[in-house]
Amino acid sequence: MKKALLFVGALMGLSLTGCSYALEELGVFKTDGSGLPQIGSFAAFRDQSVSFEVVKATSLRTCQECHASGSRAMDTADKVLAQKDSILSAVQRETMPPRSAGYKALNACEKQILETWLDDQTHDRKDVQKVKDLAACADAEAPKEKPATDFKTLELSFENLKAEIFNAKCMVCHSKETAKRTVLDDLQVIKEKGLIKESAADSVLYQIVVPGMYKRFMPPQNGKYGIKPLTPEETDYLKRWIDAGAN
Repeated sequence: MKKALLFVGALMGLSLTGCSYALEELGVFKTDGSGLPQIGSFAAFRDQSVSFEVVKATSLRTCQECHASGSRAMDTADKVLAQKDSILSAVQRETMPPRSAGYKALNACEKQILETWLDDQTHDRKDVQKVKDLAACADAEAPKEKPATDFKTLELSFENLKAEIFNAKCMVCHSKETAKRTVLDDLQVIKEKGLIKESAADSVLYQIVVPGMYKRFMPPQNGKYGIKPLTPEETDYLKRWIDAGAN
């Protein structure tokens, strides 16, 4: 069986790392009147036909923050189909999702949902299967959802900074895997580059995420990656971490 995809990444010159919490198990959804899957009843979701909306909500769920807009967007069926060959090849090579960012591979059910949809579209099939009819999804369980992070109580540490902020907002360009720009997954390198001073106000690492404080603003809002800026809570956590000694 062909392997399905989560990210386009390596074969298209873009190394995507963490953009959101990776799925650990199959997504569980129900409809709310809109016809689109929502988190909730597993029984209701299993009765859904394998459509692009189901694919987006399961197999491509963690892709949406990084691939919601721009040249590599995966927000429509046509855009995903246009990248089908590169997508499948990247997944077969297991280069995505990147393990260094904490991502886990799609489970068997998620892979089969995406694979089935791509195959149906390629052969223009009208008789579409339901999720419950896919062999790999027969005994799929509910996902383990990551609770929202409380940055006010989160322990100040570099490991937490990476896991909760950098992986989602910075590692597209600044991981050891991309190696094209300053690496942000190594604290020693960050300090050697002089990105951290005694206070956050004097640190480029902080200035660059606050609008108007530095000549550049990160993550870039040019539409290429579709990554949102740091939230006020994330920015405050970074500031407090630097001011506390950046350890």
